[in-house]
Amino acid sequence: MLEVEVHQRLRSLLQTEAIPPWPHHLTLARLVTRALRLGPSALMEVGGLAGVQGHYRLGYLAAALLWPGVVVLVAPPEIQRRWLQVELPRLREWLQTEKPLYREQGPPELAHGLLLLTPQRWLQELLTPNAQVAALPTVVDGLDDLEQWVETALTQSCTPQDWDEWVWAHPHRAELIRETQLALTHSLLRHPPNPYEQWLLSETEQHWLQAVWPVSHPQRVRWATLERQLARFTLHCSPLWALAEMQAHWPQRPWVGLGMALGHLSLPGFTRFRFGPHPRDEVLHLYAPAHLPPPNHPQFYQALIRELQRLLPLATGLVVILVEEQPLQTQLTVALAAEWGSRVQRERTALEENGILVSGWRFWQTHQERLPTPSLLVIPLLPIPSREQPLVAARIDDLRRQGRDWFREYLLPQTLAQLQRAVAPMRGGRVALLDSRVCHRSYGAHILQALEPVVRYGRLAGFGATEPGAR
Repeated sequence: MLEVEVHQRLRSLLQTEAIPPWPHHLTLARLVTRALRLGPSALMEVGGLAGVQGHYRLGYLAAALLWPGVVVLVAPPEIQRRWLQVELPRLREWLQTEKPLYREQGPPELAHGLLLLTPQRWLQELLTPNAQVAALPTVVDGLDDLEQWVETALTQSCTPQDWDEWVWAHPHRAELIRETQLALTHSLLRHPPNPYEQWLLSETEQHWLQAVWPVSHPQRVRWATLERQLARFTLHCSPLWALAEMQAHWPQRPWVGLGMALGHLSLPGFTRFRFGPHPRDEVLHLYAPAHLPPPNHPQFYQALIRELQRLLPLATGLVVILVEEQPLQTQLTVALAAEWGSRVQRERTALEENGILVSGWRFWQTHQERLPTPSLLVIPLLPIPSREQPLVAARIDDLRRQGRDWFREYLLPQTLAQLQRAVAPMRGGRVALLDSRVCHRSYGAHILQALEPVVRYGRLAGFGATEPGAR
């Protein structure tokens, strides 16, 4: 069987070459091969340092190279660069295969080789009727962002320039189009500002828009992004539940998805495997004090500053502070810079050895591999999706109408996935979670469980005496 061949040849490589140690190389390679050969489709969660450092990639790449036909490999550009510069050259030489590589587009009748696609191109192909890619065995890495990929692929947007295009294309309706554009501009400017400058369209705004841009799908949500100073807006029409809408377009053959935290993905019919952090070497040292006021308390900001003034002197290297809300991110950057000067930077990768980086969650996830491992990661607020984001609000309303538990079914899984990805580089090191809801709310136990293996400290004295474990 192919699984046996993949196992034996990869084991020989691991015994001969200086490969980063990871106990699951062979298991993952066999599971990927079996899923592609027999099905069903599989989700493989690779947590801890192995997920951050990409050690697991050798397993599925070896399976793809030894597969007798075509395999589609899907990943963001940063992972593809690693494939092409490190893993694939080594594996092709060791396995003595000259299996060809194609990027973005293969020959018309692709019968052999590896086809490397970005997520955007892969989804574009799947949404094309009778797409050849849909019939090919597929491995997707970086699947944590699948919902965002699909949402982007299925979202239609209308920019200010598009209104001009509509006027030119329909001169007999030019007056109605311009009146609708003007009415929407005035209405959106009356919306109270929020951190995202985004809103769901009201029923009145939707009624105005229906005459010039009708919605053809019942499960679509229309929302707007406003450039307030320019009095200019962009409209968006997005799927309410992107993965559900994509369900009919997934590959016809079994496919495998890999990522660091996949519990939030709703993909029926998939077998799930989890390769978690090492229970001994990757224990997370977590400071989660119960004495701080909750985030909605008027004294929270001042208490947060005092806690940071106690925490930062304990760090011996880089400190990363994760804050998504732009106003709070600005406040913290200014307040910390007043005390620690140029050590404090906001969303930059050029940092001092003992720098203090104030960053949003997306920036941290994108640049984890380029930054040195922090000596301390500080999370002032749980990354619970904000209801001020239009699609979040629309999904909560939809679940509420169905009488379902919108917090535990939607917001909590999204929060856990964000936390798991954020702390993955800190395995064996220290994280301070300063949102006291983890101590006082019933869902706090789910958060601590999702971060396992973890040692929790309620007092700074014990946490400060803890040295990060071996990396």
